Amino acid sequence: MSGRITIIARTWEAGAPREFETKGQPARALLALVEAGEHGVTALECSTWAYRLAAYCYDLRRDHGLAIRRDREEHPGGWHGRHVLETPVEIVAVASAEGEAA
Repeated sequence: MSGRITIIARTWEAGAPREFETKGQPARALLALVEAGEHGVTALECSTWAYRLAAYCYDLRRDHGLAIRRDREEHPGGWHGRHVLETPVEIVAVASAEGEAA
């Protein structure tokens, strides 16, 4: 997927559905998080497009109230973060910059 995308997603608060819209890289990060499920994603796994995955996750937390956990994974050279979406999110619609459904 290339170009700017817009995602309309749904989550639930106190049993009531709430829809929200996100665009650009945070939208792509949301798609990656939803697709990854409980496994989550790292910046390396999204390195072809997510140069600032932690920042996109921060934006999703701040702007839409999503719970995204960052697990610290140790490796011989140090550590990296694995981001896991904890809030149940349903993707309602995905549109490209041209306005076409993707």
